[in-house]
Amino acid sequence: MSQTILSDDLYKPDFPSLGLFSTWFGVVLIGLTAVLQAGQSSRDGYWAQPLVEGLQFVLLALILASLFYLPFRAERGVKWAALPLAINVGTLIIVQLVPFADLWETLRFRWRISQYEAVAQMVESGELLPGENGMINLPEAYQYLSVDSGRIWVETEGETTAVFFFTEKNAPRNFAGYLYRSDNNPPQQGDFLGRWRYVAQKQVHWYFCISE
Repeated sequence: MSQTILSDDLYKPDFPSLGLFSTWFGVVLIGLTAVLQAGQSSRDGYWAQPLVEGLQFVLLALILASLFYLPFRAERGVKWAALPLAINVGTLIIVQLVPFADLWETLRFRWRISQYEAVAQMVESGELLPGENGMINLPEAYQYLSVDSGRIWVETEGETTAVFFFTEKNAPRNFAGYLYRSDNNPPQQGDFLGRWRYVAQKQVHWYFCISE
């Protein structure tokens, strides 16, 4: 009886080493991909781009290795033999299909919306007044809301107030950020000197906009 148990233990399949390596590799690649996509708007994540591209070639090599691994390990159990392939294919699906940039942008907006709304209210009430160029230097407690040295841009037309919070600014017409409009209308071409190529409403009065 004890010999039978011992024999079964000896032939019990363990977690395949290729599967273990693929798991850790997948975690690293997914993490770097998330950093790259989340940092694209501010160019902070560009350092990761060549590394991610190189690791994606390694991932393809791992998928091929997993295919070759499958028939040689099938006698220990198909499920265990197919595990590395499943892990690597799963990693490929995640890095290609999961919109990390959109997820990060949505999370950032939801996290800061109360502060954005507080600033917009201060602008509308006259507590914060723009200069001749339409810019306002935010109070120190709110400067993190705009990457343009803590400045926001304000435009008024009749009774409509528009406030722009920069999340990226590379040139006068090359920028992105959150737009508040008191009339809830989307921005028009030329507003804030923008040439809008992407506009998405986040909630009532609020839009995420990218110019050029």
